[in-house]
Amino acid sequence: MAYDIEDRTGVRVEFPLNKKGADVLFITPSGDFFADPGTYTCMGYMMLFHEIGLNYTFSTYASEGGNFGLFTSHEMVKRLNSKMYAEAKRLGVKWILGGECGHMWRVIHQYMGTMTGPAEFLEEPVSPLTGTRFENARATKMVHITEFTADLIRSGKLKLDPHRNDHLRITFHDSCNPARAMGLFEEPRYIIKNAARHFYEMPEDTIREKTLCCGGGAGLGNDENFEMRMRGGMPRAMAVKHVNEKHGVNRLACICAIDRSTLSSLMDYWVPGVTVMGVHELLANALIMTGEKDRTTDLRGEPLKERTDDETP
Repeated sequence: MAYDIEDRTGVRVEFPLNKKGADVLFITPSGDFFADPGTYTCMGYMMLFHEIGLNYTFSTYASEGGNFGLFTSHEMVKRLNSKMYAEAKRLGVKWILGGECGHMWRVIHQYMGTMTGPAEFLEEPVSPLTGTRFENARATKMVHITEFTADLIRSGKLKLDPHRNDHLRITFHDSCNPARAMGLFEEPRYIIKNAARHFYEMPEDTIREKTLCCGGGAGLGNDENFEMRMRGGMPRAMAVKHVNEKHGVNRLACICAIDRSTLSSLMDYWVPGVTVMGVHELLANALIMTGEKDRTTDLRGEPLKERTDDETP
């Protein structure tokens, strides 16, 4: 991924791994490491952290943010959740930053206080760039990446060129766990609206608190459940089809690794031509990096839309 970023941008980024004494431990779902389109989302994280100079690390021990114990047993939920905090303690970080994952966040924010209790050995998260204190993470010491990034944009810490996403016409799927279980509605939309110029909401009765299932809920993402996934996800697909036909939407953004997997199959089946992405892939396309070359493609290698004279930055 570091080589691909350098190829696209001309900027070489590092991949810090098991770094003791880093300020922040970053944990994301494993799908972002090995499965498209999640890999592009992970590249987006790496580009963002490089540009702001964040002192962070990935971990080989806490390399999976997704907590699949949620689908099996309370004991497994607790054991998998504890891995992240054991690694944070071992590496001596100040707090934890988490990537775009759905059920990881439901476990952290709804169950951790009962299962594990407050992580007193960590500090209350404070952005090193803006000074913002994430008081909502006082107990868990873990901040969602869209909260972190939206705060950076709001504070003027990022240079973005939304024209770079003009080849995309975007809608957003509220992933059930961050949305209904956490109330994380506006932060991802704030990032999208600052990183792109063509954003269209699906019908009001299918988004935010009323969001529809991606079709992969309760761990139904396996191929042997394909027919059930296509049936379960059809209402969401019809809402995407609506904005596809009305606004020419060709990209569906979300903040969940399971969604990125199941929605891709759902779109191929019900709304061919619409592809799926993470919000931080969109951000990375727009991010103006120090020392970058003239970028002619997005992270996927797809050509950027040619600008008119009045659109030249």
